Amino acid sequence: MRLAHISDLHLLSPEHEHEPEHETAGNGFGSTEMAMAIADDLIAISDGLDLVIVSGDLTDRADAASFATIERILGQIDLPVLVVPGNHDGPSGMIDYLRHATTLADWDLSNRAVRIGAFKFIGLNTSVDGLTQGALDDAALAFVERHVAQDRDRQLAIVMHHPPLLLGLDQFDGFCQIENGADFLRILAGAGRETLVFSGHVHRPYTVRNGNVACHVAGSMIAPYDSAHPFGADPIRPAALQDFYFIHDIDPGGRHVVTPQRVRGLADRLRHPQ
Repeated sequence: MRLAHISDLHLLSPEHEHEPEHETAGNGFGSTEMAMAIADDLIAISDGLDLVIVSGDLTDRADAASFATIERILGQIDLPVLVVPGNHDGPSGMIDYLRHATTLADWDLSNRAVRIGAFKFIGLNTSVDGLTQGALDDAALAFVERHVAQDRDRQLAIVMHHPPLLLGLDQFDGFCQIENGADFLRILAGAGRETLVFSGHVHRPYTVRNGNVACHVAGSMIAPYDSAHPFGADPIRPAALQDFYFIHDIDPGGRHVVTPQRVRGLADRLRHPQ
């Protein structure tokens, strides 16, 4: 299995793209321009990929125009796409849009499980309207418990916006809390099987492992953040452009190679600014 993992595209409709608070996002790259560059890069390497994961915050304001744009841009890739909503997607705004959108509805993995090759992908909607933090209710926990006990011959992968394993930076970790997150991790630990988690929300890429759970956070290419140190209580701040997403090359035997994939259209612009 070879997949691409991207997150937190925060697509804005054209009328909001150049508002002052967004002028510095992505080192001057607009969110639509950024999404198109990513799609172009994915198209260029698509013959070597099996699928694309987008772990939430497809849009910045959960408006129908932005959902339609991201649907059109990612729809050009001609690969299976798996998405879950992030807190900026509502999630009610995304749920409303899905009532009339066939393509995005097909991609939405929220509270669903799909089998692709030797893998089983479980999608969770951890977002709550009006909150930065996440939550999993009793129904979601029961859904996870049921599915992790099944298909034990397949590699288990979970897609969710809020990372269940934290970075260790106080300011980030405060808004990554998941209500009932400890119960979720107990279910995974009790299942006794290797579990991959693909997440977003934190606009800084990292990987953390705890027991049988490995969590991969993709960062954000439109609004990346940094700190003086990769841990502790240092304040976070906007960072230079993250011009890469991640390719995961995984086989059931345990080999798992993660490679940053630079978006060539963005890298060229950074080397030769106009």
